[in-house]
Amino acid sequence: MPLMVRFAFVLLAAGVFWSSEAVAQTYGSCTVGTAGTNLGNASSFVVGTSSQSGSGGSGMACSAISLITTSYLKLRVETSTFVLTGPSGQTIPFVMSGTAGGTAIGVGTEFDFSGFDLLNLFSGPGGAVPVYFRTTPATGLAAGSYTGSVSLRWYFSVCTLGVVACLAYSNSPGATRNIFGVLSNWGSGVPVTINVSLTVENDCIITAPDLAFGAAPLVGTFNPVTRTISIRCSAGAAYTVGLDNGANASGSTRRMRRGATSDYLTYEIYRNTITTDRWGNAGVERRSSTSADSNPGIYDGSTLQGFSYRAAIDPGQPTPPTGTYTDTIILDVTF
Repeated sequence: MPLMVRFAFVLLAAGVFWSSEAVAQTYGSCTVGTAGTNLGNASSFVVGTSSQSGSGGSGMACSAISLITTSYLKLRVETSTFVLTGPSGQTIPFVMSGTAGGTAIGVGTEFDFSGFDLLNLFSGPGGAVPVYFRTTPATGLAAGSYTGSVSLRWYFSVCTLGVVACLAYSNSPGATRNIFGVLSNWGSGVPVTINVSLTVENDCIITAPDLAFGAAPLVGTFNPVTRTISIRCSAGAAYTVGLDNGANASGSTRRMRRGATSDYLTYEIYRNTITTDRWGNAGVERRSSTSADSNPGIYDGSTLQGFSYRAAIDPGQPTPPTGTYTDTIILDVTF
């Protein structure tokens, strides 16, 4: 039976999401103040191919609500560039809406919440009315914090006390009702700023083909094999690449194993196709993106760097029993 070998590479990634808010000015039982929405963390490649969305406080919250009469509330967007700005002035477009996935609320546009179910409306952070944000995919981004803001104005007249009849309204400045309890003037409203942020993280797309030595009757008759690993990382991100010692190593000696037996076949991986410099995962054994075999030092987020290597089976070891010998090598990228 011939001797055979293969190995594979693994890369893992994860992401998180959260939001935050702060409120300050008081109008009866309602408060209005600066709010913040954090759209979380995402890799540059995820941000470049898909919309990032989330919700946060709108800066408007009420601690008491009575449903005895109609409550009125709306917002108007005053100013915004609707872009998140990050390192070197790179930008990510975004929109704000009053409902999840809803129509964008542009500058000079109002969104009226008066017809909403009030018991469910104040469901954002801290009991605030939520607003929703979503980005437009943007490519070639460097890692870092991207921030923007929306300046808007809240108008409201909310019944906050009463069982049979409304005994108290919480109104924004100038908001008034007629004798029948119908809003007659929205007033001047309350200005508020919502800050929006998104953290773009470094990431890499890696193509690492399996390696197979083929088959041979004796260890001394296997030929070395060359392969190329292709890596494309986030814009502006220099990095180093390491290969661990595999799943069956004895110290720093890489070994393939035949199934669950105690039969091993030693081999080595070298940093390029001609030298005997070992490719490892620590110190000088790592490879730098500045010394890639193709496109070294280019960090535009779209150009591939190629890292060629040579793998060889130790010809001086005794030939082990026939069978299929395998190992798994983990590749890591460090920025």
